[in-house]
Amino acid sequence: MIDPQRLENLFEKCGGVFRATVLIQMRIRELTKGAKRLVDGDFRNPIDIAIAEIEQDKIELVEDTEENRELIRKEIEKLTGGHRLPQAEVPLESSEDELERRILSALSKDTEA
Repeated sequence: MIDPQRLENLFEKCGGVFRATVLIQMRIRELTKGAKRLVDGDFRNPIDIAIAEIEQDKIELVEDTEENRELIRKEIEKLTGGHRLPQAEVPLESSEDELERRILSALSKDTEA
C-alpha cells in the first residue's frame, strides 16, 4: 500500500490524478516491454519503478505539440549520435500501438544505416 501523502505529492508533481495515472500506466507498459529503468533501487514491480522515476524527475508527461515533438527529435538525435530520424506525419487519431510501431520502425531503419 502506498502512503497517502506520497500519492498526494505524486499527483501534485504530475498536475493531477489523471495525469499521474496516465504517466504511470504508460511507463509500466514500457517497462514490461523491456525498457531500461531510470532509477536504482530494489523495486519489486514496475509500479514502484514508475513512481520512483516520477519522484526523481526522470520522466514526465508532456503535451503533444509540434514544439515538444521537436524537442524530442533533438533529444533522440543526441542519443543516436547526431543521426536525424526520418520525420513522419502522425495523424492525431493514431492509436498508441501504431505510434509505438512507427517509432520502433524508424529507430531500426536508423541503426541499419
